[in-house]
Amino acid sequence: MNYQQVTRATKQKFPNNFSTVRLYVIISSNLSRKPALETLEDVIQGGADAVQLREKTMSDSEFLVMAKEFKRITAQSRTLFIVNDRAEIAKKVDADGLHIGQSDISIHTARSIIGYEKILGVSTHNITQARSAQQEGAGYISVGPLFYTATKDYEPAVGLDYLKQVKSEITIPFVAIGGINLENLNKVLNAGGRRIAICSAIICSAKIIETTQYFKTKLITHTL
Repeated sequence: MNYQQVTRATKQKFPNNFSTVRLYVIISSNLSRKPALETLEDVIQGGADAVQLREKTMSDSEFLVMAKEFKRITAQSRTLFIVNDRAEIAKKVDADGLHIGQSDISIHTARSIIGYEKILGVSTHNITQARSAQQEGAGYISVGPLFYTATKDYEPAVGLDYLKQVKSEITIPFVAIGGINLENLNKVLNAGGRRIAICSAIICSAKIIETTQYFKTKLITHTL
């Protein structure tokens, strides 16, 4: 089964919740080889199911302008749009969801801002955090960083054993994240990863569309 066939098979329905997501691409303008909006259009063309706008150093006013454009483009392409950290902006642009870290606002506070109909993701680095996020009402969790990543070099890699723990215990959707690339992707899939979040391996690629296609095809064919 080739890329076009698997894409048609899985994009017929709009992924209105995170359970249908397979490939989740995180976009940061300071990392991408191209401007953020061009990168967004490329990863959508390549088959990304969801995208996250993550800009830790950008001002709120600049972020708001970019988030509005992300919303416009993702709405046209029926791609889920998640905002990292900035709950008020997620609400203002009517993003599909919000992603928060362990040091960001609480799940309760996030829900009070974005509402309960929106997707809420939470970063987790161990099984205790995963259990808490599920109990407190997260829509999905990220599991990682599985491998060393320069994107978050202050967080130690947690390894594949944590991914296996989550697969055996957690019932909400979870996404593997952190240093995943073409070389270690099979290890993640074999450890139980069915959804992956990619940043550098895609947005730093010289061929963003083709790299996105490759990841998406591997994910879909592994689960068929």
